[in-house]
Amino acid sequence: MSLLKSMATVSGFTALSRVLGFIRDICIGFFLGSGHAADAFFAAFKFPNLFRRIFGEGAFNSAFVPLFGKELNEKGKKEAVQFASQTFSMLAIVLIIITAIAIPLMHWITMIHAPGFKAATTFSVTDNSKPKEIPFGINVRGAKSIYITVDNSGDAELTNATLLYKKKNIPVISSLLTDDKEKPKPLDLIKNISEYRQAEWIKDHQWVKKITLPPNHKYNTLEGKALIHASDTGATNIKIYRNHPETFNLTVTLSKITFIYLLCMALVAHLSGVLNTIKVFGMPAAAPILLNVIFLLGLLGVTSIMGIKSHPLECAHVAAWCVFIAGFVQLGALYITCIRKGIRIRFCKPKINSKMKRLFILMGPGILAAGIQQINLLIGGIIASFREGAISYLYYSERVYQLPLGMIGVGLGIVLLPEVTRRLRKGDQVGAVTSMNRGVEMALLITLPAALAMALIPYPIISTLFQRGAFSPDDAMATSMALAGFSFGVPGYVLVKVLQPGFFARENTKSPMIMAGITVLVNIVVSLLLFGRLGHVGIALATAVAAWVNVALLLFGLKDFWKADSRLKKRLPRIIIATMIMGIGIWIINKGIEGWFVESGFGQRLLGLSILVISGLLIYAIAALKLKATSIEDLKNEYQK
Repeated sequence: MSLLKSMATVSGFTALSRVLGFIRDICIGFFLGSGHAADAFFAAFKFPNLFRRIFGEGAFNSAFVPLFGKELNEKGKKEAVQFASQTFSMLAIVLIIITAIAIPLMHWITMIHAPGFKAATTFSVTDNSKPKEIPFGINVRGAKSIYITVDNSGDAELTNATLLYKKKNIPVISSLLTDDKEKPKPLDLIKNISEYRQAEWIKDHQWVKKITLPPNHKYNTLEGKALIHASDTGATNIKIYRNHPETFNLTVTLSKITFIYLLCMALVAHLSGVLNTIKVFGMPAAAPILLNVIFLLGLLGVTSIMGIKSHPLECAHVAAWCVFIAGFVQLGALYITCIRKGIRIRFCKPKINSKMKRLFILMGPGILAAGIQQINLLIGGIIASFREGAISYLYYSERVYQLPLGMIGVGLGIVLLPEVTRRLRKGDQVGAVTSMNRGVEMALLITLPAALAMALIPYPIISTLFQRGAFSPDDAMATSMALAGFSFGVPGYVLVKVLQPGFFARENTKSPMIMAGITVLVNIVVSLLLFGRLGHVGIALATAVAAWVNVALLLFGLKDFWKADSRLKKRLPRIIIATMIMGIGIWIINKGIEGWFVESGFGQRLLGLSILVISGLLIYAIAALKLKATSIEDLKNEYQK
């Protein structure tokens, strides 16, 4: 099977999965919006989804496929299946133990990956003889609302609450995080209570007050005093949150449900590696479709039957159970496919022999290296948890830019690894390098125009896909800004998937691991520098920067193995010019119809986006063919090889 044909099989099913995923996320946006139920669900789904992408999109296979392929070629099918059964059993045992430990400890795990959901400040009052006035101060940069809670049947009254702008006296860094030219005047929220909405309620013996802050404010500090009436039954705690106070506990509950997905996806990845090695790409690529189908059945069917469509918290629980069920369905589908292809993987007592040791030596750094983008997103989520709604904005925008990554990057990565491995086993280094060159060419041919389009028309894309139900126009604008930030890294994300097989096929996972560590450090530093001024958009930009740093490091590491051939050198400038022509075209068209996406119905937005997408595709196709950036004949030849 040719590289292009194999990639088309993987990318075709992946594209179908992404389309269904879009429909799924449209439903999530409709039922959950970007409130605390959505933030909690996305944070809970992040861990298993993180491992789905790391394991399911190449990292485990980067260690397993070369070893399994070697067993198959040198010792035959029986020995290879025995090795696969050993690794399957070992993986299952390890992950069952991890799952059994993690679920009871989920409260502490959530504190690590979503620390911003916890209270920003906590005070304790024990004297109930008279009210006690407590001064407080909290960082509110970028916050939409502040929540104050008093537990144990206590009560409280705000006597002062003033928004301030305080300059941070940190050399160099302060200049990046502050802007003295836009320094606002102090604002007393108590005096302006009619202008800035405040709400109070009691739930489970807890008094809660919500203060809605001015939209797009430039303040970074809220200072005030609260008069606390302590309970007669013991200590009374006052807590101040930047997120809804129920977000953390809801995240813990949902995470306990979704975490089992990790176990299933690791085993699915193992079986996918077996099937990919024997050139069966269809079912492994189609497995994620099952997740989306189950999501749609749950969100559209179960919520209707239970009558909870208008209750985001209940819908979030339904979504979490969909994740749980989908893991076992996908695992069953892959296992049955292996049996039908004559590969019967059996659960057995694993033996730690030299082959198993070699696998785990390769797998550890391989998981880190191939999952670097997901590690970056996890870090971004940790930082984003400190601002209400930021996790949701990043999730929705991530779903859009993941389309070219899923269709091209993952498809190329999955197909290139066994292809390059087989060629190197035969001593055909020239053929292996040529395969990688065609992978780089195909990646840039598709991702460069996709990235530019997402940078130029993010709002039409996001508003058309998600703006309905609980997902407001403000949510669409915030999400579109994140998409624009992510778009700059799209070619980089895909190139990482294309270049990594150059290391993994030679059983070198150490170098990508070191590069991964450097990239993570870059992402953390840039995210922290940009988050203060740009909020969630800064996280998206930092992820893009980290992706290109990873590409640069991979290219440097491959300098003695891979070099761009004459065809790639000749066509890359033409691809760039064709992309620029397309960008100018859709920018002009968007200027003419941008009013269609403001306060208009879904039909008009869909028509406008369709015009932009179809026009962009036609302009780019014509430009690419005229400039000979590619040709129909070349594409046919590659597909038919």
